[in-house]
Amino acid sequence: MLDFDKPTDAAPADAPVTPEQCGANEPNDTPATATAWAGQDISAAICPTGAVGDVDLFAVGLVDGQPIRATITFMNRNGAGDLDLRLLTGDGGMVLDDSKTSADTEMVLCPGGSPCPPITNGTYLIEVKGFTASVTSAYVLHIETTADVDAGVDAM
Repeated sequence: MLDFDKPTDAAPADAPVTPEQCGANEPNDTPATATAWAGQDISAAICPTGAVGDVDLFAVGLVDGQPIRATITFMNRNGAGDLDLRLLTGDGGMVLDDSKTSADTEMVLCPGGSPCPPITNGTYLIEVKGFTASVTSAYVLHIETTADVDAGVDAM
C-alpha cells in the first residue's frame, strides 16, 4: 500500500543504507583518522561519493603474539553490495591478510590467514571497502583478539 499523505522528501532513499549508517565513524578513510575499536561489533556502511569509493578503517591495538580475526557480514546483492576486507599494518603500508569473495561474509585472520608475519606490539588496521568504487553496502564488523582465535575454526 502506498501512502501519498506524506511529502515526497519523506520517502526512504532507494539505497540499501541509511544516512546514519553512511556517517557512522566518519571520517575514518585514512590511517590517521581510523576509528579505534572499542571491543564491540560495529555497524556502518560503505557509501561512495563521486568517482572515489569509500574506505572504512578501524584501528586495533595488539601485543606480541596476539591473534586477530575480523569478520564482516553484509548483503552482496548480486555484486552491488560486494565488500572486501583487509588486515593491514598500522600505517596501511602492508597487507597481512585479505578476503575478496563474492559471499555475504569476509574474514581475515592472523595467524592462519595468508602468510601473516608474527604480530608484534602495535596498532593494526582493519579495512572495509567495496569491490568496486560504486558499491554501496551496510555491514557489521566483528573483531576477536583473544586466545580463542585459531586457524579459522570457531563457533561463531
